[in-house]
Amino acid sequence: MNLKDLAGAIIHDLKNQLHSVLLEGEKAMRDMPEEYRDKLYPVFARSRRVHQDAMQLVTLYRLQERGNFPADDAWPADTVKHAIECFQVHWPDVEVRVEIDPDCQGYYNDSLMQMALTNLLNNSAQAGAKTISVSAQEQGPGLLVRVSDDGPGYPDDVLDGNGDSDKEGGTGMGLYFTELIVAHHSTPAKPATLDLQNAAGGGAEAIITLP
Repeated sequence: MNLKDLAGAIIHDLKNQLHSVLLEGEKAMRDMPEEYRDKLYPVFARSRRVHQDAMQLVTLYRLQERGNFPADDAWPADTVKHAIECFQVHWPDVEVRVEIDPDCQGYYNDSLMQMALTNLLNNSAQAGAKTISVSAQEQGPGLLVRVSDDGPGYPDDVLDGNGDSDKEGGTGMGLYFTELIVAHHSTPAKPATLDLQNAAGGGAEAIITLP
C-alpha cells in the first residue's frame, strides 16, 4: 500500500469512527438534563464539522484517484432539501428560500451535489448572509442551479480565481471542493461549470451548470 492509499484508508476510518461517536453521543444527550445538553451542544457542533471535513477528504481522494461516482436521474428539489437539512444543523438562524419545480429533473450524482450545495450554503453563511436563495431549472438537456445570498459578495481575489473563500470554522478546502465536484459531471461534449459573481444589487451568486 502506498502512502496515498494509506492516507485514504486512515481518513475513511476516521470518518466512520466519528460517525459512531456522534451517534452514541447524540443518543446519550437525549437522556441528559437540558442544562447539560446546552453545554455539550458546541462540542457536538464542532464534531459534526470535523466529520463533514473527513467526508469531504474521502470524497476528494476518490474523485482524484478513482472517480467512481456514477450519475443517475435525480431531482434537484430533493437534493436541495437534503443539503439544507445538513446546512441548518450548523446555521439554524439563516433563512433558505427555495424556488424549484418538483418535476425539475437532472442527471448527476446526488450525494456529490448535496455536498457541493451544502458547501455553497456554508460559504454564504460564513460570509455573513442572513438569507440564501436556491433555484434550479432545466436548461435544454442540462440543469442550471443558482445559489445567491444577501451577504457582502465574493472578494475580488476569489472572483479572480486567486483566493479561497473560507472563513474561520470552514472546511479548509473552500470552493476547490465544489469546483472538483462540478467538474466531475463534465462530459466529452460539454463541460460542467461553476461560475461565481456578485449580483448587481449586492450579495454573492454561485451558478452551477450541468450538461
